[in-house]
Amino acid sequence: MKYSKNNISTGSLLNNYFVKNRINKAELCRDLNRNGMAVTNFLKNNTIQTNALIDICYALKHNFFQDMANLLPKDFSVDKTLNASNENSINQILEENRVLKIQNEVLMRVRG
Repeated sequence: MKYSKNNISTGSLLNNYFVKNRINKAELCRDLNRNGMAVTNFLKNNTIQTNALIDICYALKHNFFQDMANLLPKDFSVDKTLNASNENSINQILEENRVLKIQNEVLMRVRG
């Protein structure tokens, strides 16, 4: 199979992580409910289906998608709304509420 010159080898990415973190492949197979050959193929192949990679992410509690994103050029755009955590959203709303209260107080005094 011919790959793009921009391909990020998921097999290499996974293999490096497995070696660095001493991942037990047999245990991972059980967690994924897959046979040993499937995990071996994930490590040998340059590509992987996203649903399989998501399963691996959850099983290992590691974001391989972020690892791949970090390998892309920094000037690529991202949808910042997808990156906002609930906590950031809540803090932003609280700050907006605080500012609006101050503005309301000022308006009430001016009209007063």
